[in-house]
Amino acid sequence: MSARKVKTVEKHAEDHDHIDFHDHMLLIRNFPRLARSMTFAHMVKANLKFLPNLKDLAWLFPAICPRKDQAAMTAVERQRYLCAFEMINNDGTLGELVEIHSGSFMQHSNARLLPWHRVFLLLFEEALHNYHPDVCIPYWDWTQPAAQHFPDWLAGVLPTVHTPSETIHVVRSPGSDSGLASITAGTPTALAQTNYTSFSGPINGIHGGVHIWVGGTMSDAARSPADPVFWLHHANLDRLWWVWYNSPAGNHQNPPLSGASAVMDPWTYTESDLRNIATLGYTYV
Repeated sequence: MSARKVKTVEKHAEDHDHIDFHDHMLLIRNFPRLARSMTFAHMVKANLKFLPNLKDLAWLFPAICPRKDQAAMTAVERQRYLCAFEMINNDGTLGELVEIHSGSFMQHSNARLLPWHRVFLLLFEEALHNYHPDVCIPYWDWTQPAAQHFPDWLAGVLPTVHTPSETIHVVRSPGSDSGLASITAGTPTALAQTNYTSFSGPINGIHGGVHIWVGGTMSDAARSPADPVFWLHHANLDRLWWVWYNSPAGNHQNPPLSGASAVMDPWTYTESDLRNIATLGYTYV
């Protein structure tokens, strides 16, 4: 590729993609399946001849993906999300992500939980974009009394997910509304903490408590991402981390990770790559 064309590609990535060129290449290196996609959405973004008209599709390729509260989504937005979810399940991407999550990467019950799953959510969202570029991961704000029950629109969505090593039939058995309220009641206290360890400790506990409350597949760490509610739950955890990070209590503190612990294996993302969600291409609304 000529130097001029490389510059054109870089400029395109910076102007039109969800993330800048450096972060786009980092994402592709960490999840090559995304680069191999043959969906029309992927081919449109990759086709240089189409670039002059790309501005007419700004609504379809948002510069920043707005992750919305699932309770505020329209019926069409929910349908499009479920369609994209079904497509990445059918093409094997979801099964590959579930298999990754089943590995031992120290991604639970420690300071790596939030940054590791930030990468995990990002890869999942980019996979959704291969089919619906305007679809973003919604979040389930179980801190709100009106949302302290299993999301109604997902109640009947029980996919069968084929991973490289097994077939998972999603099941669940949610607990009572009052039980969920009790599990999440400590969120304000966590958000008031003034150092990352004191914040992430109780958030870790709430994280696990909600998994167990949903029950079934969600209560199994090795298989939980097969349940579509997993992604909404973790998006809310990621949102709360972002809220705390930008609050006076959080004061832009980062996880106390260094050396190998700061590398979000099996990927090459480091903790420092994950500090600004706008750079990663999304926001919470």
